[in-house]
Amino acid sequence: MASSVKVGSYILVHQQLQDLIVVLKDQCDKLRWELKEKEGWVSKDQFEAVQREVQLEKEEHLKTKAKLSSESEKLQFALGEIDVLSKQLEREKAAFENALGIMKNKALRESQQASQLKDKCSEVVAQCELQEDILNVKDLRITDLKQRLTKQKQAHKAQMEDLEIQQQQDAYISRILEESTQGKRRAGKTGKKGFSKTLGDKH
Repeated sequence: MASSVKVGSYILVHQQLQDLIVVLKDQCDKLRWELKEKEGWVSKDQFEAVQREVQLEKEEHLKTKAKLSSESEKLQFALGEIDVLSKQLEREKAAFENALGIMKNKALRESQQASQLKDKCSEVVAQCELQEDILNVKDLRITDLKQRLTKQKQAHKAQMEDLEIQQQQDAYISRILEESTQGKRRAGKTGKKGFSKTLGDKH
């Protein structure tokens, strides 16, 4: 039961992280569109504002990456618990089958001796069937947990891929901003040189 609650909480956290990544991606798309409308030119204030936005987004991405890493550790821990539980179930099954075989053989031998032994045999068989039902329930629970963990791993992989794409987009935006800044600096230097040359010609 505790493992099911843990898995549910993991899925909820992953959904929240995925929603955050979608919001950040929309913000980057909006920013990219604004940059295209400016034809590669931005003012100093706009540039600094964009830099701050990019820095904030980078910080949010780092937080998101840390959360994903934490969820990965929790997922690995849950997988370890499933593995331990599976091995324990296998041991219980083997012990049960062995004990069941011994009990059935003993019951068959003793049932031939007296009616009281027959009643005892029926009771033992009922207990064994009850234990078998319990083991079947545990087996179904483990199967369900494995399926949930498989889906969670797929969702986690998709989120990691989205995060990598987001980081590549951030790097692209940063490169555009840097190239725009360098272009403005070169244009400023060229203007100063032309002005100095004009003054020299007049003298």
